[in-house]
Amino acid sequence: EELQQVAAGDSAISIGAGITLSNLMRILRQDYSALYDILNVFGSQQIRNLATLGGNLGTASPIGDALPVLMAYGARVVLESLNGKRELSIDQYFTGYRKTVRKSDELITNVILPRPQVPAVVKSYKVSKRKDLDIATVSAGFSRTVDDQGLVASIILAYGGMAERTARATTAEQFLLGKRWDRSTVEAAMTRIDDDFTPISDARAGA
Repeated sequence: EELQQVAAGDSAISIGAGITLSNLMRILRQDYSALYDILNVFGSQQIRNLATLGGNLGTASPIGDALPVLMAYGARVVLESLNGKRELSIDQYFTGYRKTVRKSDELITNVILPRPQVPAVVKSYKVSKRKDLDIATVSAGFSRTVDDQGLVASIILAYGGMAERTARATTAEQFLLGKRWDRSTVEAAMTRIDDDFTPISDARAGA
């Protein structure tokens, strides 16, 4: 039962790794719309009634629809064993193709989601052959904040399906920081995406 609890605080919400996606969606709908939207096209209703957030993290899929959005929200993963527990950024959790830092005696017990800070904008996207019941060709989670002068103050561009693991486009992010948020800047940043990823071919798509 402990793995199915949700604890809401002033600065973050702690989600038990065993809560089903269906139950999680009801909790997230108002404050975490980008994560809600991606879970809404996660498998089918029957799958969401059984699948868990901890399971999505545990498989360490290079696509993992929810994973880029969790990165965009700055989520943290709690790992626990008989020797204690540790909390780390989801950026640090994945190390390679279906590989993570989780040790063989550790369980994923919680996911910590910071509360979105105004005026941050967080969005999620999924590109697939079908809208429902289909593995993503590319999935993405984006978070962006601009200051009073219209300059990019913070930016996260996280992608699934672009490499052997879910990862951020760090070169493009660094390019955007401090620049004016307009079409020309975005189009210039697009060319930097190639520097960040080496797509792989598998069952869902070709490189």
